[in-house]
Amino acid sequence: MHRRLSRRRFVIASTGAAAALGLGRRAASAEAGGVIDVAIIGAGLAGLNAALLLDELGASVLVLEAGSRPGGRCLTRDDWYRHPDLGGAQIGRDYARVLDMAARLDVRLGPGAHVNAPYSFAIGGRLVPAKEWPDSPLNRLLGAERSVAPHALLGHYVEERNPLVGADAWLQPAAAAYDLSLAEWLTRQGASPEARRLIRESQGVALEKLSVLRMMQEAARARVAMAAATATKATPGGKDAYERIGPQSLHVVGGTSRLTEAMAHALGDRVHPGMRVDAIDMDASGCELRCADGTRLRARYAIAAVPFSVLRRMRISPALQGVQAEAVEHMPYGNQSQVWLRARSPYWEKDGIEASMWTDGPFTLIRQQIEADGARELVSALAFSDKARQFDALPEAGRGRRAIAEIERIRPAARGTLEFVGAHSWERAPFSRGCSFQLVPGRVRAWQQAMARPHDRLHFAGEHLRRLEIGMEAAMESGEHAAGEVAQRMLG
Repeated sequence: MHRRLSRRRFVIASTGAAAALGLGRRAASAEAGGVIDVAIIGAGLAGLNAALLLDELGASVLVLEAGSRPGGRCLTRDDWYRHPDLGGAQIGRDYARVLDMAARLDVRLGPGAHVNAPYSFAIGGRLVPAKEWPDSPLNRLLGAERSVAPHALLGHYVEERNPLVGADAWLQPAAAAYDLSLAEWLTRQGASPEARRLIRESQGVALEKLSVLRMMQEAARARVAMAAATATKATPGGKDAYERIGPQSLHVVGGTSRLTEAMAHALGDRVHPGMRVDAIDMDASGCELRCADGTRLRARYAIAAVPFSVLRRMRISPALQGVQAEAVEHMPYGNQSQVWLRARSPYWEKDGIEASMWTDGPFTLIRQQIEADGARELVSALAFSDKARQFDALPEAGRGRRAIAEIERIRPAARGTLEFVGAHSWERAPFSRGCSFQLVPGRVRAWQQAMARPHDRLHFAGEHLRRLEIGMEAAMESGEHAAGEVAQRMLG
């Protein structure tokens, strides 16, 4: 691993060579006294990046990971057929921090990520080829909506009409005007009842509970990335975000877990798996972290790099207050229940219809994945939020049987061609407790300003604390920010 600290990755005005040396002397003293400088809770991208940055500055760090592996929601199932990535798969070509980390650790990247075959549409259990959708009797959309594919309706009403320009626009005071629910935004845009129904089917949760400002931030950031990649103004063009971004993205060769494993390996024995933190007690001199196995650790500062769905199960003393406490306690997390299947033969060639499907049934997306080597064997059936919880009550094999039965019902050509590979629920993953964070409409601006603020000696990181970025890069960004905050306090 190269030990040079990239200016692009970590800019702290007060850290020069002399200050870094001073921090190194403090680290040695702290370790000798049995107190480390920084304890980091969570070995996802945010926590690992914070640890590496602080380590490069000479701080003594320890990463406590509740699970048995590093990576958080970056997860490659090496024990499944063709080793699919269940989270954290797409790396934007302008994800500077992720790209830098991969280069520094000699982690190979390849073109394309989550590239799937085009979609057909199943409405009420009846399959409609894409070319027939605008004139199909199953298409109950109105006016200009009729030419928009069901899975592209959100892009039609949010991305194409997004008033935010630039990655930081959602942080500006003017963005408060859009701190609305998706339901209210769609009403203002004149969306038909059927458009609202199909969008609700896509999201798996009531539109009144979804923040349109969060969606606008993602759309504005994605627009920047796509414009840079194509030198044109990027619009949905009848595709969803994954369809547009996938071919322009990069993936980790061998699976995303290779990146987080390399980051953990660079830290060596400073990453401790199987250490679930249950309590954080702070006083004038530092923090004491108490683990489920009875271990107690003393540190000058701590960084909680875990989802709020996990953090709110920890006892923090002194307790969080005000809006920050509200955000930690009430931030919603979506669920995604995944079923992965192997197609032993290309049933889409038999019926001549697009291989992937968007449906208004129990599985919203049935995606036929096109691998980097051109292989077309994997099919993933995805259910979201409220729908997903129905499947999570079943054993994994039962979820597989349900997915195969649903696909065969909609698409007779698939009968006898599919076999179960595996199933995964992000909500049931005990150290994630959800797939992606949500923001409460009307509270985005207030939470934005409060939830990442240091609390006593406790700092915060994670993709949910994004500022200018999205996805994996947002996690890295937040880890960088937390590391900078702690370093400045240590050097103060």
